[in-house]
Amino acid sequence: MKFYISIDYTDKESRTALPLLIKFLKGKKVAFEIEKNDHKNSVAKSRNADMIIAFGSSFNILRTFRKNPQSDKPVLGVSVYGNEFLPEIKLEEFEEFFERITNGEYNTEKRNRIELMIDNKPFPPVLNEVVIAAKKSASTIIYSLYIDKKQMFKDEGDGIIISTPTGSTGYSASSGGPIVLQGSNVIALTPLSSMQQNKPMIVSDESEITIKNANSDGEIEIICDGRFRYPFKGKELTIKKYEIPARFVTINEIKKNPLEKLKSRGALKLIDLEKAPPSAKFIVKLLQYEGPLTQKDIIAISSLQIRTVRHGITYLKNKGLIEEQKSLRDARLSIYKLKNYQ
Repeated sequence: MKFYISIDYTDKESRTALPLLIKFLKGKKVAFEIEKNDHKNSVAKSRNADMIIAFGSSFNILRTFRKNPQSDKPVLGVSVYGNEFLPEIKLEEFEEFFERITNGEYNTEKRNRIELMIDNKPFPPVLNEVVIAAKKSASTIIYSLYIDKKQMFKDEGDGIIISTPTGSTGYSASSGGPIVLQGSNVIALTPLSSMQQNKPMIVSDESEITIKNANSDGEIEIICDGRFRYPFKGKELTIKKYEIPARFVTINEIKKNPLEKLKSRGALKLIDLEKAPPSAKFIVKLLQYEGPLTQKDIIAISSLQIRTVRHGITYLKNKGLIEEQKSLRDARLSIYKLKNYQ
């Protein structure tokens, strides 16, 4: 078996842990290739592998599938942070299950992705969710939602989340959307702070979802998988199922359903956050979904100002909701995680 290791070089924790993985693979005398920092020919090289190891974090899994949209190679998520949501195993578990993996004693799970087009211009496929929202804080947007060319409603609010079953446990669930189990051939739509009291909807993933007549007093943003942002300056946005699903490597002994994963991360044990500042609520959502993060990570993902992030972190620490730990690999860095995170 030949492995291709996908790594996000902007993630210092992943870069620091990479030599441990390399040493282990060399000791096992297996063939492997590592993604280069310049990203050249990474897609072509991954095609020669039997399995892709997305090493490091949940974000790197999203990034791996995004960089390889046409690939049918199975992807094994190996986390260096702990009990994250998307990675299947931690680095030490990879060593434990290595013989079984190389002997083909694992399963693959297909997860549907969605693709979006703005005025018929295609964008990379999305594994989790697409969010349409105002870029300016505290601004609302007005838009019309169409399903298979039939208007469902017109709304004004903070925006709308359109998520796959994989993404339903993240931003969508924290905004009142349903948790959708894998294997369900549906797409979830969750209006954000709907002034017209429009409720979440579940539609067939064979449906075509269209957003028309979107406007706001400022810019409107399209946010894909929580990280990739595009200005929405077109007339309409269309979303439908992507033709090639993502293939995840799964191991039965450690497989958990979404509710078990959320409970293991303390996401269902938090005290009421109604009186918390918006920055604190947002940071909680990020830590629920992404796992432990540094302050720099939170700023990069959220695009919030440093002062705003610091205020949110201080509030959560004072309320006993998060804890601060020094990175084992770099004592200069602090890592923040939910108190019940294991």
